Order: sequence, then C-alpha cells, then structure tokens
Amino acid sequence: MKKTRIVLDLIITLFASVLSAVALYCFVETANFAPSGVDGIAMMTQELTGINIGYVSLAINIPLLICAWFFINKKYVAYTTIFTVISSVAMILMEKFTVYQYISPTNAWVAVFASGIMMGLRTAIMIKIGGSTGGVDIIASIVQKKKPYLNIESLISIFCYIIIGFSFFVYGNVESVVMSVAQMMIFNVAMNSVLKTTRNAVEVRIITSSPDDFKQDILLNLKHGATIIPCEGMFTGDQKKMLVTIINIRQMDDLIKLSRKYPNSFIYFSEVNGVWGNFRWNKTDAVK
Repeated sequence: MKKTRIVLDLIITLFASVLSAVALYCFVETANFAPSGVDGIAMMTQELTGINIGYVSLAINIPLLICAWFFINKKYVAYTTIFTVISSVAMILMEKFTVYQYISPTNAWVAVFASGIMMGLRTAIMIKIGGSTGGVDIIASIVQKKKPYLNIESLISIFCYIIIGFSFFVYGNVESVVMSVAQMMIFNVAMNSVLKTTRNAVEVRIITSSPDDFKQDILLNLKHGATIIPCEGMFTGDQKKMLVTIINIRQMDDLIKLSRKYPNSFIYFSEVNGVWGNFRWNKTDAVK
C-alpha cells in the first residue's frame, strides 16, 4: 500500500511539473508579464539576459533545497526537488524543440487566466501530497517550521507583490504589472478551490479516548496547544475527551496523518475567520 502511494505521488508530481512548465513556457513567456514568486524572478531574468527560465529556476531553487534539507522533513524536500528538476528540464526542452506558445496580439489576458489557473492547480497538488513548487514555498516552510504561529501566507503575499512591482522596470509598462496582479489573484482562487479553504487557519475538534497521547503529538509535532473538554457519548454513554485546537491550513494533512495512530478518534474541523492571541506552543513551555 505504501509503495502504491509513493508511485501515485510521483505520477502526480510529474503531472504538476509538466503543468507548471506549460503554464510558464506556453503562456506567460510570450505575454510579457512576470508571475509572482521565484517564477517571476526567473521570468524577468530570462527577459533581461536571454537565459532560459529553466536554468534560472534551478540556480535559485538548488541552494534553497539544500538549506531545506536541514530544516524540513525529507519527503517534502524530495518531492519539491523532483518537481523543480522536471519542470525546469521541461522548459529547457520546450525551448530546444520549439514547442507551441500562445501568442495573441489582441487578447493577452487569455494567457493571464490560463497560466493563473494552471499554476494554482500545480501548487495545490504539490501541497496536497506534502511537497511544494519550490522558491517562496521553501522559504515559507522553513519559517513555518521555526515559527508555526506566524501568518506566513501574508508574508508570502507581501514578498510576491514586491517582485511584481519590480516587473514594471523590466517590462516598462503598467499593464504588465496589472496582469501580474490579476494572475496572482486567479492563482489563489484556483489553489484554494483545490485545498478547499481560503483561510490561513482551521479550528479542529477531536473526540478521542487517547487524549494524553494525541495531545503530545499536537504539542511536539504541530507546535500548537489544545483545550481539553470532558465529554460523553450520547448513544454509548462512554466517557471521552475532546481536544480543541487551532492550526495552520498547511498543517491539516499532517494532523490527519497523526490521527491514523488513534483509530477510535473522531475529527471535524471548520474555517476560522480570524486568530488573535497565543497561537502557538512556546519552546520554553513545559509539556505536561
């Protein structure tokens, strides 16, 4: 079963990699605008130097991946590396074999919508299997590992908008900046439609007969606290406890994996409109 899951994840990674390469090479490159994140840096570098975006992407991501190896779980680094290498090589080969590129003198916005949707889907797919598309996501994951309570999504957005702002000096017109912003918004809608949320955090309620062990996993692996509430089964009358915790949306898959150790647990969660207060477990706090 585990081997089947790995094979399936590799096929999904291959699909996401090719989807990313098609979006960047076939649509973005000819539309004269830069996407957000490291993809935007690579695209602007290609515009200024003529060096294929695939080479630039590898040059930026390899140091980040090496750094990530020491801070993030190895599965994340492995799938992100595979994605980065395949998507970069695909873009290099597309240029070499002169693959079709969408060019429209009257409606460049088709490229904005098409690339935004495809890049949003590829990012969500990689997050779902426990990897990423590299670049800013690697930096965000390292920061999230060290500071899990931070609103990392806002920091990512600020960084991406700064990159988009620089694109004005590369392409020399406001339209390219507006197209970049529009593409980023479409990207977020597409990504969130797959991740099934538009929030940065979720409230999770866990009804379990193993509250102490589950609590330890949440504290040590997710770096979040929880409130424990005694409860009783209405039908069976069994005495159990409910753990209530708030975690980042990117940690939801990790929580589901942890829950498999506790087959008698019941979990439900909902979106959170906002979080204020001590959204973390401090390293200096004692685990009781």
